[in-house]
Amino acid sequence: MLRLRNFPAIGVLLLFSLLPACSGKLAKQTGLTAPDLFTRGQQKFAAKNYGDAIEAFQLLLERFPNSPLAAKAQLGLADARMNNKDDVEAEVAFDDFLRLYPADDNVPYAFYRKGELLARQAPDPGRDQTKTLEAVNAFTQVLEKSPKGPYSPIAAVKIAELRNRLAEHEKRVVSHYLGRKHYAGAEARARRALSEYPETTAARSLLSFLAEALEKQGKKAEAAETRKNLAEKFPAPGEKKP
Repeated sequence: MLRLRNFPAIGVLLLFSLLPACSGKLAKQTGLTAPDLFTRGQQKFAAKNYGDAIEAFQLLLERFPNSPLAAKAQLGLADARMNNKDDVEAEVAFDDFLRLYPADDNVPYAFYRKGELLARQAPDPGRDQTKTLEAVNAFTQVLEKSPKGPYSPIAAVKIAELRNRLAEHEKRVVSHYLGRKHYAGAEARARRALSEYPETTAARSLLSFLAEALEKQGKKAEAAETRKNLAEKFPAPGEKKP
């Protein structure tokens, strides 16, 4: 779930403002220490009993906000929320961890998990791609915070996949503009998409759409140059790149 490290303490008032009260049976038990609650949270998480894991981590944070285990409990809470498919609460929990512990060794892991959380919420390319963009940003933070870390190779793959999704979205928008005969808008959108996503699988279609938009506007020289660029970058089957 996460690596065990030494973690800084946090203020009582801040945590009480961030966390809802724990009202389960565990909260009624007395004499539980921070290590007791953390161990219980880990055990319940390992058993995939995420509801009980959430309760244990949350209670630890409420009762022992200055414990050295607080950071691990906060990240454990986020992980458990995510695995329990509490997407909104999980995102809040990851954001809390990243805000409260910006220098923690588990920051790259938290960004990676947040990226996964956002990516699984990314809709079909035909719809708004805000979550996709947010996922790309989270995975990019993994590469920036820990370029040689264990999560960086996977994050790089995820970024490439998500950028293809974003380029596919742009392709659909440009196609829509062409269908509505908004050729200037199609040209502008295609140019921007090609500038932002030149390496994606949608680049070939975007170039073709750009050429079409130029032709429809009577920009024959630019259209011809775009067609030439298209043939050079994406030769027909059996042909070789110049």
